[in-house]
Amino acid sequence: MNNDPQSKPRNILPDCIIPAIAFAFTVYYLTTITEVPWISQASAFVVSGLLMLSILAFAVRTVWRIRQHRETCQLSGAFESLLGDIPTMLKRVALLLLSIAFIWVIDNLGFTLSTFIFVFLGILLLSSVENWRNALKVSLSCAVIGYVVFIYLFNTRFPAGPIENWLKGVL
Repeated sequence: MNNDPQSKPRNILPDCIIPAIAFAFTVYYLTTITEVPWISQASAFVVSGLLMLSILAFAVRTVWRIRQHRETCQLSGAFESLLGDIPTMLKRVALLLLSIAFIWVIDNLGFTLSTFIFVFLGILLLSSVENWRNALKVSLSCAVIGYVVFIYLFNTRFPAGPIENWLKGVL
């Protein structure tokens, strides 16, 4: 954040992308839950209400800062600041490709193994290869917790792969 009154206001337009997408998703979600049981509708309204309150708080804060000339909302220069410098842009594109690969392989590898690989490679991409031990710990934890919570406890129908098939036989 910039507190120097002589400095140029920060362009807030790239920061508005996620709240705009969240708003569109919430509206879509609320319009598609009419045929589900009432308990699902109730929880959807609670979650959607909290998300809308967060978006409203962001909008109020943004308008307040624009009126104080601490931030601005301009299209010029927004695309460049969204992409960042070349190394940052390459990491963002690589993360997008990694996300697409995750979606592409999840049916064959299953939820647990795909999650492990995605989180591990994502951490390495965003931090460094020297951080592989922490990446291994976090990705293994995410995969195990994801399996236990979503597949074992809640019996969610995520794609089954070799890990899920093996654990189904063991457990």
